[in-house]
Amino acid sequence: METRIANRDVLSKAITLLLKYPLCENCLGRLFGGLGRGLSNYERGRALKIVVLMDIYRRFIEGSMNKEEFITIASNIGSIAKQSVLELGFPVPKDQSRCIICGFSSLEEKLVEWAQRMVKYIKEYNARSFLVGVVKGSSIEKREEELAREIELKYYENIRNEVKREVGKKVQELIDIKPNFTRPDVVLIVDIDNDAITVKPMPIYIKGRYWKLGRRISQAKWILWNGSKKYPLSIEEVLEPMGEIVGAKEVILHASGREDVDVRMLGTGRPFIVELKEPKTYNFDLKTLEEKANSVSRYVHFTLECETSRKDIRLIKIERARKTKVYKALIVVEKDLSEDELKRLEEYFRGRVIRQRTPRRVLHRRPDVERHRKVYNVKTRLITSNVFEALIECEGGLYVKELVSGDNGRTKPSFTEYLGAQAVCIELDVVAVYQ
Repeated sequence: METRIANRDVLSKAITLLLKYPLCENCLGRLFGGLGRGLSNYERGRALKIVVLMDIYRRFIEGSMNKEEFITIASNIGSIAKQSVLELGFPVPKDQSRCIICGFSSLEEKLVEWAQRMVKYIKEYNARSFLVGVVKGSSIEKREEELAREIELKYYENIRNEVKREVGKKVQELIDIKPNFTRPDVVLIVDIDNDAITVKPMPIYIKGRYWKLGRRISQAKWILWNGSKKYPLSIEEVLEPMGEIVGAKEVILHASGREDVDVRMLGTGRPFIVELKEPKTYNFDLKTLEEKANSVSRYVHFTLECETSRKDIRLIKIERARKTKVYKALIVVEKDLSEDELKRLEEYFRGRVIRQRTPRRVLHRRPDVERHRKVYNVKTRLITSNVFEALIECEGGLYVKELVSGDNGRTKPSFTEYLGAQAVCIELDVVAVYQ
């Protein structure tokens, strides 16, 4: 009994709609979109029109519907009703007026057209995946909401959902490419009101490692107030030719920490992700990009490992920034040293937690806070009576120069404090960054 009542309710509401408004198959079907899984809205709307036509035909020949109502509904149904109208001897209705909701004579045809336009963009960008989006708040959304409230329809579907789903399917039918809901190459956005398609190329993210073989090389470009560069070269600049290959608007370096300008990055190299923003093409291979970057300067070298996603930027910049690092420091002390004294220094700093306030040299750009970082191991080698080399394995984020100098007591303990004489790091290299 409940099923029969529900069926009559659907049919009566469909008849009420078509008595008032011309509706294309998609928009009529979408107003009942929550009923009948496995059907497209076009199929659902066409089925409803057929049932409505059958019912009003029955009503007319039984005398419970007048001619004017029949012709009005038949006209709003469209071409499906043509033969029935002819059989009853009525004038053939004109082609269906534009749908009261979408404003098109057929939303289905417009969906096909949008898909075809998207395929052109996908080919233009050599995109390997895509995603369809729809601008919110269109006049169509408002009209369907008003109509759904007017007829008290509980099961209607928002047009944005239909456009995203159906256009995506049609694109796949036209070209061998699949949507990607997490990492699409391009997002194709439909503006229904203006009948426009906008392409939003998504960034390319590439994971790799870099080696800095010279000093006075900054990680990012450092531009002075007068427009000149403070340092002759930066890692970011060396990566820029990669962007030229894919036509990227901007190249951004995201690295696992950073070394000072005068510090070399050796050994295992530093992990990084390069972001190529708004590329013009996704037709590239990592080897070509790597060769291009490595051709710029003999003082910087890269290996590119794989494509990755934006979520890995946080992982590489924040979580991995606290991972273990190994430094090689060349240190001068204002007194003569012995091998035994250096051995005792190694033992003292093994597993030692260091308390550091922000170094004076960076106070102009960083807040004055105290941080605690651990030194895991120190290995030393005496070179002259007051010069030694140290391998320092420590937690990421430790200021190694200040571990040596003490920074006028802002770092405790320090090599200076332990040795009882001023120690200065005159050369520093990063030799390992562990993931």
